[in-house]
Amino acid sequence: MRVLVLLMLLPWSATWAGSSFLISTGELAAELAQGRVKLVDAENADNYTRAHLPGALNLPYLELEDSEENAKTGLPIFPRLAASKLESLGIARDSDVVVYDAGDGKGASAVWYILSFIGHDKVRILDGGFRKWLKEGRVVTQAVPHPAKATYVPQSRADWAVKTQELATSSALRVDARSIAEFSGKENGGARQGGHLPGAKSFVWNQLSGDLATFKDEAAMRKALTQAGLTPDKEIVTYCNGGLGRSTYLYAALKLLGYPKVKVYPGSWIEWAADPARPIER
Repeated sequence: MRVLVLLMLLPWSATWAGSSFLISTGELAAELAQGRVKLVDAENADNYTRAHLPGALNLPYLELEDSEENAKTGLPIFPRLAASKLESLGIARDSDVVVYDAGDGKGASAVWYILSFIGHDKVRILDGGFRKWLKEGRVVTQAVPHPAKATYVPQSRADWAVKTQELATSSALRVDARSIAEFSGKENGGARQGGHLPGAKSFVWNQLSGDLATFKDEAAMRKALTQAGLTPDKEIVTYCNGGLGRSTYLYAALKLLGYPKVKVYPGSWIEWAADPARPIER
C-alpha cells in the first residue's frame, strides 16, 4: 500500500457539511503544472522508492509517532520534532501541502493531522491517493527531489491534547478504530495487553473507506455512523494502537462531515495498556 501526502490550499468543496480538505486528482494535476504544491508521500521508504507522484517527498507517517511525548504531555508529537522533519523536506509554514497515500487514507490522515496540530493550515489530502492517480494513467516517477532546507516555526494547538488521566474521567464517547480482534483482546497489536478502553464503542476505521476514493460518499458515511450511534451531537474521542493512522482516519472522516466535538487520543491503546492498574474490557 502506498501513502503520499500532498498539501495545498484549494477552494472548499460544496458537497460536504464541513470545510473540505480533500483535493481531486484532476485539481492536483493542474496545481502541479503551476509548481505551487509541496507533495508528501506518507508511505514507507520501500513503497516510495518503487514509484511516487512527480515531485513528491517521502515522510512515512509512522515516523511521526512520538510515544514519549504522548506519555508526558498528551500531545500527538513534540512540535519541534515535527517541524524539523518538515524543514528537511523544504516545507515552511506558508507552503501549500498535499498529502497522499495508497488511497486508504491512514497515512495521509496521520500527516494531515500532525501538520494541522502544529498550526499548518494549508494542508489537504489527495482523494483516492496513489491508487486513483495510477488508475487514471497519470505519470509516476522514481526520481527523488532534493529541496533546500526550510525554516519552520510551529504553533501547536495545545487544546488538542487528550491526556490519559483526563480521558479516564471524561464523559466523551470513546471510539475504537481498530479491528474486532484487537477490540476483543484476541490480538494486542504490540501493546502490553489486549482489550479495549472501558465503555468504548468499536467502529472499525475502514467502514468509511471508498473504492477509488479515500472516503465513501457523505450519505453512506452518515448512515453507517448513525447506525453505530456516532452522531454529531456527541463528544467523541477516537483511538487505535499508536494514535496515528486508523484513529486519525476516523477523526478526518468526522471532521469532513462537520462533527464539531471530536479529538484523537494520542497515546491510544498502547499507552493505556502499558499500566496494568488501568481498567480494561474485553
